[in-house]
Amino acid sequence: MALLTNQLIRWFRKNKRDLPWRENPTPYCVWISEIMLQQTVVNAVIPYFRKWMEKYPDIAHLAKAKEAEVLRMWEGLGYYARARNIFKAAIEIEKKFGGRMPETWEEWRGLPGIGDYTASAIMSIAFGKPYPVLDANVRRVGRRILGMAAWDKKREKELLEFLREAMPRKNPGAFNEALMELGQKVCLPDKPLCEKCPVKRFCIGFEKNIQNLIPGKADRKITKKKTYLALFVSRGKLLIVKREKGILKDLWGFPEFQEEGEIASFIKKEGGRRFKETGKLKARIHYYTRFRDELIPFVYEVEKQFGGNAGSRRWVSFNELEKYPLPSVYRKILEELLLKTCPAKI
Repeated sequence: MALLTNQLIRWFRKNKRDLPWRENPTPYCVWISEIMLQQTVVNAVIPYFRKWMEKYPDIAHLAKAKEAEVLRMWEGLGYYARARNIFKAAIEIEKKFGGRMPETWEEWRGLPGIGDYTASAIMSIAFGKPYPVLDANVRRVGRRILGMAAWDKKREKELLEFLREAMPRKNPGAFNEALMELGQKVCLPDKPLCEKCPVKRFCIGFEKNIQNLIPGKADRKITKKKTYLALFVSRGKLLIVKREKGILKDLWGFPEFQEEGEIASFIKKEGGRRFKETGKLKARIHYYTRFRDELIPFVYEVEKQFGGNAGSRRWVSFNELEKYPLPSVYRKILEELLLKTCPAKI
């Protein structure tokens, strides 16, 4: 066991990537980076992490921010519940811990958006405590090493026990990061680079030539849908609406319809009198966890700014739109609108 651990850590020290959150692995830096890395590839996270740390260098700055501002900073990373939970946790840390970063696994685990994996990553990397992590990369590496072609809760407990036994008392964070790095660079989901693996002589999956059968293919069904977007423009302002629920909760966007023909009926119902369709923008595909949404945007010039100007609806000048958090695909649609039209003349 010790040979495997030492070989893995030696490999990690020689091959680890130069990542900004590794420069100063404070509890705050580790926390923010781990949340950003959920459902997002490393290269995409790097510029967001740097920008975040410039804006919110510590918990005090983050807790004083406004949620809309935090969501705007997160724009493009997706899965916005992560950003909302970070903000909620920052406020809770200020109130409950007086701005002191939690120092135990249980304290971290009790914060919004912090699961077992994140709490363990923070405790091992930032505090040097022996808590094994179990994300997709570590699970795949561990299963191959142990030759676990089948998978269930019993085997997950066996894997965790193996990780606890293999984890060194000194610098357990390096052990966790080494496993994650190995899964990202060598022990790939498809066609693992076994010839480059530093621990292949300990790997039962490699020995039995079953590494390509682990973890197996997940049966993921994607639901397809179409959504018609209406970009209503009136006297240099655009109508935006705030999402009240769902994964895009608290983000702004454009009115949505299931059929194109519903748009004209909506305008008349809201009191719009004179209007005309002035163009159709590029359709864009947006993927969520379980479905694929084809967004089809239409631009309408309307004489009257209907529908009120408060709550979940707002007419906003094009210069002010930068302040509002939008899903990244909506921001791209907006950019196309600005390139194709001159808002001041509409």
